[in-house]
Amino acid sequence: MTFRLLTAWGVVAAVVLAVELVRADVLATLGTSWSLSFVVTVAFGIWACRAEPDNRAAVRLLLFGCVALTWLAVSVELIASGMSVALNLLAQMLGLAMVTAQAAALVRYPDGKPLLAAERRLVGGLGALTVLLPPALLLTHATVVPTWILQFSRDSDGLVLPELPSPWYVGGPAGLTQVLDESLLGLAPLLAVVVLALRYRRLDAEQRPRMAWPVVAALILVLGLVVNALAEAGALPHLVGDGVLIACHVLLPAALGVGIAAPSLLDALGAVRRTLPFAVLSLLILGTYVAVAGLLGMTVGARNLQVAVVVAVVAALALEPLRRTLLQRARRLTLGDEVSRDELLLRLGDTLEHTLDRRALTESIAETAMEGLGAQWVRLAPSDLPAVHVGREPRPTEQSVTARLLHGREDLGSISCGPASGRVRVQLETLARQVAMALTNARLADELNVRLAEIEASRQRLVTAEETARRRLERDLHDGAQQDLAALLTRIALARNQLGRADVGKLDRTLETLQADAGEAMRNLRELVSGIHEATLADQGLVAAVESRAGKSPIPVDVHCGPGVRDGRLAAAVESTAFFTVCEALANTLKHGGAQRATITMVLDAGTLRIDVTDDGRGFDPAQVDGSTGLVGLRDRIAAVGGRMEVRSAPGSGTTLTALVPAGT
Repeated sequence: MTFRLLTAWGVVAAVVLAVELVRADVLATLGTSWSLSFVVTVAFGIWACRAEPDNRAAVRLLLFGCVALTWLAVSVELIASGMSVALNLLAQMLGLAMVTAQAAALVRYPDGKPLLAAERRLVGGLGALTVLLPPALLLTHATVVPTWILQFSRDSDGLVLPELPSPWYVGGPAGLTQVLDESLLGLAPLLAVVVLALRYRRLDAEQRPRMAWPVVAALILVLGLVVNALAEAGALPHLVGDGVLIACHVLLPAALGVGIAAPSLLDALGAVRRTLPFAVLSLLILGTYVAVAGLLGMTVGARNLQVAVVVAVVAALALEPLRRTLLQRARRLTLGDEVSRDELLLRLGDTLEHTLDRRALTESIAETAMEGLGAQWVRLAPSDLPAVHVGREPRPTEQSVTARLLHGREDLGSISCGPASGRVRVQLETLARQVAMALTNARLADELNVRLAEIEASRQRLVTAEETARRRLERDLHDGAQQDLAALLTRIALARNQLGRADVGKLDRTLETLQADAGEAMRNLRELVSGIHEATLADQGLVAAVESRAGKSPIPVDVHCGPGVRDGRLAAAVESTAFFTVCEALANTLKHGGAQRATITMVLDAGTLRIDVTDDGRGFDPAQVDGSTGLVGLRDRIAAVGGRMEVRSAPGSGTTLTALVPAGT
């Protein structure tokens, strides 16, 4: 409710002020200085109240803007309608109320909660002056003292003010009341800033960062008071002094609004910490430079002004390199070394050159980025690796800057740092592109290493399998064909012996046995050869061999072949690998699957032979048997010809084994 009333007050006051500015024909002067300043103050107050509706400091800020606009509207009415004792008295009281409201917004910043007795005393004292000082001016001055805005218009724009006799004049300390009236507009905010600085020590860690913007504005306000004092002393034009003072009066409430609504908008406090020491050192160096040159001129030139000027100029030129060197050292001492974009990329390149492991690489990149950017913390969060954080922890209200790690259309994560600044933002975006490229290359290198390791392991398994097959073949030849041939040789020797004795009866029986044994040896050899290589595969092709093997299966097996497979022949290595895959898959189905039916599909697509062997068995979890000897051996055999294998299954859902083999192998 309070927010709505104050907002309505501010809008009405702004509209009335606009009408009064046009009516008094002072839109070009007061409209661009005082009016614009206080409209901005109301706008920041509304923003702060909307951001934190329960913050009483935001309400006080909005109240200050409303009172300021009302004071200005009444003051402009004085210009439009002519000097009036009663209206001037009201304008003076509203002006002091404005100063009181501004101080109240300052001393209870940033949460509106009381912490110091000085807060109440300052606001109470200003409130008493708001009521007492305007009547005291009428009592102690023979003529009416104009309100501030009329005095500024008289000094800056040549406004002619009539002198009205004070109806309440009785005499008294006119000098004291005059000093109070002239100094409160600048002195009251300065005293409020002092109380604000004392209040800062009692704020918690969450509230202190909100003070950053007001601290910056307060420093500028002090600088503005100095400039205004120089203007009052005649060293600067009055217009400059008045303009700086007005700008400072709007800058401070605007900074209060930002501190409440968006305290982490920029690292204002960090900027002060970095810039203020450099500014002080620069002023000391410049002052010493000017003083030395001037003293040399005065010493050598004595009473001759022309000689003194020439000597001072020559001394200034001679000391210029020293001044420049001292300023550069002061900059490095206070702001640190500024790393250029090229230097930052060179440092990153050196980091990439000496770091191979991906996890170690992310840590090295984060440390290099923090050092090169001059940040206090950096967080590198790749999408496929754990995030790495170096430096201090970010503060809750601290402004940070984040850049995405983009490589082409691929988003590889993000890199963040703080505190934020314009220079850091530009450099971080440049760095992010290089980091994305580095992480991509590191990932590809890791994948290549994994592939090479898999290939090496596969080669070792193939060599082992080949050696095992060779020994099994030796054993089969020894136990089978070799024994058959030995038996044949024995019977041939027996037959020759019987022939030499002319024992025709026994010779005939021996030759019959010899013939039967030779037939058995031939069958054994055929079976052995069939175990090594399917004869049908060599003679009739892949489809015939697969259908032959499917026909021997104890369960129904359907075979489906696409164009290019049934009506053509493939490379021998491709057909051999495909046949071995089908045989191994069917063997697994019969041995482990408990299936009632199976389907074999072979399709040739874009130069790749796709083999699917599907059954309706009990299924299994592929993750639990992925390292089984049968599947590993099958995968190695398929990989040896440049193909790949995939097994899809789930308990109770059957199994599908898919192999993709390049048909041109």
